[in-house]
Amino acid sequence: MLTDLQARVSLKELIEKYLKGRYPDYDRLIEIIQNPSRQVPIRGVLEDIQQYNKMQYTQQELELIDDLLYMYG
Repeated sequence: MLTDLQARVSLKELIEKYLKGRYPDYDRLIEIIQNPSRQVPIRGVLEDIQQYNKMQYTQQELELIDDLLYMYG
């Protein structure tokens, strides 16, 4: 299981891969993810990725998403 910091870093990497340059509030979303006093909006992030990017997730990313949903669900 990931620590909170590891989960936030992994989610940031997903956001960078799938939303950078496409999502209008990209910088604000990164700020939210990096702030440990804020709850991670995992479902909102996944919805944004589906809306702004049509790439398929890798198997490793799907497993990471399962872990993130379990942690922040």
